[in-house]
Amino acid sequence: MRKTIVALSLISALAGLTACNDNQETSSAVIHQQHSKAAAAFSDAARMLGSAVGEMCQAQTEKTLAASRSAWQVLMQDWMIFQGREKGSEQALALSWQIQFWPDKKDITGRKMEQLLAQDTTWTAESLAEQSVAVQGLGAMEWLLYANPDRLSQTNGCALAQAVSQRLIHSGEALAEAWKANPWQAMTPQLALGEYVGALTNQLDFAMKKLTLPMGKPGHPRPYQAESWRSQTSMSHLKANIQAMRSLYLAEGKGLDALLRAQGETALADRIAGQFDSLLAGWPQSASMGALLKTRDGYRELISIFNGMEYIRFALHDEVSPALGIVVGFNATDGD
Repeated sequence: MRKTIVALSLISALAGLTACNDNQETSSAVIHQQHSKAAAAFSDAARMLGSAVGEMCQAQTEKTLAASRSAWQVLMQDWMIFQGREKGSEQALALSWQIQFWPDKKDITGRKMEQLLAQDTTWTAESLAEQSVAVQGLGAMEWLLYANPDRLSQTNGCALAQAVSQRLIHSGEALAEAWKANPWQAMTPQLALGEYVGALTNQLDFAMKKLTLPMGKPGHPRPYQAESWRSQTSMSHLKANIQAMRSLYLAEGKGLDALLRAQGETALADRIAGQFDSLLAGWPQSASMGALLKTRDGYRELISIFNGMEYIRFALHDEVSPALGIVVGFNATDGD
């Protein structure tokens, strides 16, 4: 009788383990599809920006400038899905700095762009690829469209804008190609799960850094350290990060949220999902972080957002990882 009970217990445990592994494999497939679709969307948005910049250079008007800025905003929003995750396709990760050079604490982008415009050169995407990554991506385009639109009327100014947009098109195509293959398919379910939680934790740490750098110390903010201070849209991009992390956490009902519930951790799953929803529901109206940094009330709002993200971070590290048997290692922002 005792042998029978032990055997039944073992069968039950193995069945549970198999179900858990099956769920993790399903999560991996869904998360890969999320990245693949997002990469394709980024590539399409890059082409739209290239088209808008081309039209602007043919006819420089307020309307064409506004259209280029709008296209840049869409591309930035699409990039926020990938920003800071540091997990997945190695080919995709290698593109990160040329797509967006940030943090840029010493305004390398501005100085390098000035140097390029000072040269008697008609820049192309190919020649730009030989230059610093600081002038090849989203930050360089923001510098032209928002901080220095007057440079677009210079002989080589619009040529540089078109070169940057074409370089972004090439990067977008490479990103979409890199995400066609599932980088987690060959991993064991547990290893893939660790990568999944690691991606979420990394992106959360990166988003928190986007707050702490410009917030500085109380009474001494550093607004020019904000991600998109030139376009005054840092808050809208940070919100897109939170939305992307929420989407990654849920993974269309097949993600970490579902895995926790399958393990009986319903209360924990509810708290994390609720915290994401609470952050988004209470998001400040201002798209500019600089505007919030100017007032005490605005600074308090930023502290509240930071605390909300920190709550999720602690939950992932101190509760989720032990519950699912995951060892969380160092990430790309540790030590900064």
